[in-house]
Amino acid sequence: MNDYEILFQKYVKELKEAIEEEKEFLDPNLDKERYEYELSISGRVIAVFRKYWFECDKLNDNEENEYYVNPKDFCVDWLSGEHEELFRIIEKMPYYPIGIDEHGNYV
Repeated sequence: MNDYEILFQKYVKELKEAIEEEKEFLDPNLDKERYEYELSISGRVIAVFRKYWFECDKLNDNEENEYYVNPKDFCVDWLSGEHEELFRIIEKMPYYPIGIDEHGNYV
């Protein structure tokens, strides 16, 4: 198992925990689309998303690492399939809560 796969397992675990915490504050009578959207814009979910986007980018900067994984692929696309419930929530984000500074670094 490489460093990205290990990091991804941590991301999935933490994302599931954040979503479960946020579910406590949502109206269970919302339709599925609205419910998933509300989860996607919650503070806890956004914080986990940002954390692992930056962690993936940090792995990419490690010269000893032989791989490069696009942080968007890591945080969104890798969830598709096995973690489809998480994928549906994350893909509903209206924008990715990541910026780029004048030097091309994520902020």
